[in-house]
Amino acid sequence: MGLRFPRRSTGAGIQPFGTLSKMFRSAVFGIALPASVIVGPGVLAQAPAPSKAPSIEIDLKLFDRNEKDADRSKGCTVSVWQANRDPDKDQYALLFVEQLRGRDHARDPARIKIGAANVPLARIATGGKTNGYGLYEFQLYKTADGNGYVVLDLKLGDLMGEAVEIESGKMMVTMLGKEAFRASVKGGAGCMGNPLPRTPAAAALAAPVAPALSAAKSAAGSVAPASAASGPAPTLRLPPAPKMFERYKVDAAYFSPGFRQEVQKKFKCDAAVMRTGVTGYSLSEDSAIWEIPCERFAYQATSVFALVYVPAPEKEHTFITIPAPPGRKRTIDNSVLMSPVWDIKSRVVTSVSLGRGQGDCGVLEKFRVTEEGGLALMEYREKPTCDGVQMTPEQFPLVFPKR
Repeated sequence: MGLRFPRRSTGAGIQPFGTLSKMFRSAVFGIALPASVIVGPGVLAQAPAPSKAPSIEIDLKLFDRNEKDADRSKGCTVSVWQANRDPDKDQYALLFVEQLRGRDHARDPARIKIGAANVPLARIATGGKTNGYGLYEFQLYKTADGNGYVVLDLKLGDLMGEAVEIESGKMMVTMLGKEAFRASVKGGAGCMGNPLPRTPAAAALAAPVAPALSAAKSAAGSVAPASAASGPAPTLRLPPAPKMFERYKVDAAYFSPGFRQEVQKKFKCDAAVMRTGVTGYSLSEDSAIWEIPCERFAYQATSVFALVYVPAPEKEHTFITIPAPPGRKRTIDNSVLMSPVWDIKSRVVTSVSLGRGQGDCGVLEKFRVTEEGGLALMEYREKPTCDGVQMTPEQFPLVFPKR
């Protein structure tokens, strides 16, 4: 299906960058003569027919729904469609598709359709934040012949389960000798099945990613030269080595989508709560305890804890098991602490789990952080009966250690 672009459209579909109607008006009103011109008194002669100018429009087309469904059934994809269309209902809606391969989501060449041809695109630069699947707010692609560029300027939603929503954005297409066009878009990235295996061909076609994409944000649609966007693929920069057992905010890029999905699956954590941010406590230059928020209730919240190797946290981590007093079973899961409070200087973690908001029953636990990065139980107090007699958790009956 072809795309028809109104010259003065105010809708959500594709619109030209330049306003050709202004050119047409100036051309028409700047000439006083009609199509036939006067060549002598009372004599009219037809003006010669102008030669047909080559089309300056990009013949951008939409993918058929069957093509979209075929791509999605293979595994992980990035799909972008016109904002005023629904790809699940409209036969034609999709503008841009990109297939992902392997656990690292290596990219096959992306595709747009121009005329009857599927045009492959290599990603050459990215910028802004990413919430998963290597999908960034700003992405620059180049055609194989170097005469065309596609810019994605996107507003990304958070990672929800196994998908990242493209809430809104613009897709800009420029080609040598053609008028540039821009589409209002929506879309998403995710996996409908197992990730595709990474093939040697896909690895060879993977484009280098530059650390920034300033050209993508240009409202005029100008594109930086490919030479300015080239460079080695970026790697995560390790944070400055914190002081021993210093608290720090873990950069969201280090808490990768795979790590988040593992925590969510293992501990049934709420995805929205996890996105509030991970806190790290350094044990050495390359190891730390991560406190990962899990669930939030009316007056308390839970966290899970992982001992991580800081340079590669997703690949090298273990979850910390919370010990119970001898002969007793904890009232909550042995992987979580309720509303933990850290004393950095003494390396003591205190957890209070209230039976109800009145605070007249519940459990207090205190742990010491060991040299190995585990938690050793120091104190356990419990008041199991909610009897209306209010007291502080420090006044609950002592269970461990017995004195």
